[in-house]
Amino acid sequence: MEGSYTGDFLNLGSHSHPVKSNDLTGGIQQKWAEILSNSGRTIGTDFSQVGKEMVTQGYEIKKYLDVGKTSFRNPYILNPADYKNQEELFNALKHWWIFRYRKRDTTIKGRLRDAKNMSQHPLFPVDWLDLNPNQIIAYLEYREYHEFENKRGKHQVRNEWKTVKTIAKAFGINAELWGYIPPNPPSPKVRIIPFPTDVHRIVHYDYSKNRYTNSLYQYVLMQGFLIGWRPSELVIQKASDIHIEENYLIITETKKGNQARQIFPEKQILSGHQYKSFKNWIDHWRPQVENQYSGDYLYLQPNGKPYTVDYLRKLIVPPVKQLWGHYSLYTMRHWCAIARLIKDYVERDTWDKTDVQDWLGHEKVGTTDNYTKYAKKYYMNAPYDWIKAILKYHAKNVVGENGKKSINPLFLGVSTDFTGESKDAPVGIRTRVVASKGRHDWPLHYRSINDSSSPERIRTSVAGSKGQHD
Repeated sequence: MEGSYTGDFLNLGSHSHPVKSNDLTGGIQQKWAEILSNSGRTIGTDFSQVGKEMVTQGYEIKKYLDVGKTSFRNPYILNPADYKNQEELFNALKHWWIFRYRKRDTTIKGRLRDAKNMSQHPLFPVDWLDLNPNQIIAYLEYREYHEFENKRGKHQVRNEWKTVKTIAKAFGINAELWGYIPPNPPSPKVRIIPFPTDVHRIVHYDYSKNRYTNSLYQYVLMQGFLIGWRPSELVIQKASDIHIEENYLIITETKKGNQARQIFPEKQILSGHQYKSFKNWIDHWRPQVENQYSGDYLYLQPNGKPYTVDYLRKLIVPPVKQLWGHYSLYTMRHWCAIARLIKDYVERDTWDKTDVQDWLGHEKVGTTDNYTKYAKKYYMNAPYDWIKAILKYHAKNVVGENGKKSINPLFLGVSTDFTGESKDAPVGIRTRVVASKGRHDWPLHYRSINDSSSPERIRTSVAGSKGQHD
């Protein structure tokens, strides 16, 4: 019966009342006899109309909110039982990540790659169609304690734990509640970046006999070092976002849902006629290959199509690595961060991180702090404005007083490899110009390394290996 309940009418717990025997007489005795005969049976209750509506509404609300127990399902939560195999599930996870969770595809691609490898483990394969915390924790602990003994391996375990949390979140599960604690993060990597001499050599190297291709290398590298894009930002940079007259640049941050970041580069890199500037690229080089496939992208392949990050990496990294062995696409961003921190220090005599944080689009100032400690060390070796050096100074072969050409140190304050031509200058000796205290800028005129009248602050030191900085 609707709205009824079952119970012992007289057994009301703390609300029960004793009944005297002399009360059970006459009609009252007969009435109680009927009540006692129905003890333990279903007793009908008469709710008011308002009460019935409240109960009905309560059941309806519970029905629609109780996800998983009714036909209604939260569209932002995936149910692994809906998919026939792992491939279907992974496609659904990718769609969920990009279109519903609004994150970039490069991250989910890496995590799905890790998920696939985890499902193929010989001892503890992870079944993503039947998520089991015990199985996953056994896998992670086995990987950490039996397969990996180095720090890089522990870093991989942390990445796999991120993959687990991502997929669990898609299923509406908080994996943090499982109690698993991943290994401590590895120590920060040594931040190796090129000195300005190396950057100049990288930017001005002849990479191809084809004029457009060679210019493409040089412009991407020059502007990459000075702007500090993330690789994903560089390949989608739009020409219309280069506001030359207004002296600013709009960068689309793919890592943050394609939000815009505004920076104000030096005028030389924006519109300088004698520099590898954005104006020169847009006005002279880009139109040479622009076609119906180009869109508004800034950097174009020789066939007129825009680049992807992977294609740009394959194109640029190998030849630049031959010039400077530690190069990667992110080297330009790391160099820009440190160089601009040094620039601010030279101009303000303080390590101000705010401007560089805004320039690079760091969400947390701690990320910029990581660069500051390296900037201080690099500044000790090269105490001058690195940005100004790249924009102002140019390498030239100079003729010494002896009439012989010798390599001129491009920037004072930086060790430069050279092959000595005199008997007293053996191969492998480098010169380093030691800056005087408080001196941040240097004159344009340089003397030859072999010039006997060079200032005393130039000293020599034996290089342990080519390209090594003391």
